[in-house]
Amino acid sequence: MPWWMSVVYGPQEDEEKIAFLQEIRDIRADCPGPWMLCGDFNLILRDEDKNNGNLNRRMMGRFRRLVNDLALKEVYLNGRRFTWSNEQTPPTLVHLDRVFCTVDWEDAHGDCHLRCLASVVSDHCPLLLDCAPTHVAHRRFHFEDFWLRLDGFHDTVAAAWGSVLDPDPFRRLMLRLQSTARALTSWSAKSKGCIRDKMAISRELISRFDKTQEDRTLSPPEGWLRKQLKISYLGLASLERTIARQRARITTLKDADANTAFFHRQCSFRRQKNHIFSLVVEGQVITDQEGMAQAAFTYFDDLLG
Repeated sequence: MPWWMSVVYGPQEDEEKIAFLQEIRDIRADCPGPWMLCGDFNLILRDEDKNNGNLNRRMMGRFRRLVNDLALKEVYLNGRRFTWSNEQTPPTLVHLDRVFCTVDWEDAHGDCHLRCLASVVSDHCPLLLDCAPTHVAHRRFHFEDFWLRLDGFHDTVAAAWGSVLDPDPFRRLMLRLQSTARALTSWSAKSKGCIRDKMAISRELISRFDKTQEDRTLSPPEGWLRKQLKISYLGLASLERTIARQRARITTLKDADANTAFFHRQCSFRRQKNHIFSLVVEGQVITDQEGMAQAAFTYFDDLLG
């Protein structure tokens, strides 16, 4: 079922907030049917949405009337009370980022799950809404261009390539490629580690610090570690962007010409384009992985022997 999604970024001044709320009403009039409204509203609904008593109750009332008039349902945020911090000591914590939906959208996506991610590069915590979990396929070996600039790369390749001896040249080539791939994977894990794992660990630690400072003030060592994790995350994100640029197969752009999201979209397109969902063998459609693998093996075995 198709549905609408409107992403907002609320203004700061009260007069602009009033116009902002009216604009949301106008957008809803142009978006009939299932609708999701999400983003940074720069408004709060309830007293408990802020960790201090500095509240603008008039704007809170206007925001609540909008939600009631449009019959919006707020998607429950699991495990967190606040999504923004002013990064001061002690911090001001506010629940500014929300996801609303209409009843018909909720009926179609009743199993959705909303949670906060770590505020690694912003004072806002990103929101992750999972509507339909997908199976993550096993990752294939990828040769990374930046490996060429690291110490030990050529020695690792030479040692792995020369470790395989086989009289059959075709089998020897296959075994050498497999041995080199395994050696490079192990060498990369030891030299730079798994970037995604490091980023995931950093996000988890920052998220725990974000959660902790909702209940108490972070100690100086905790505050120092949180800042260092954010700095380290920026470097890891830059390296991840370099890897994504390579896998996107866009060679006409130079470093820093585009952001990671652009290259990830290109990677997603390539995966969709290259993925084999089914094979037709003698008029029969095969969709399971084992059946397609056997059909491909049989075809090339008959063709090449």
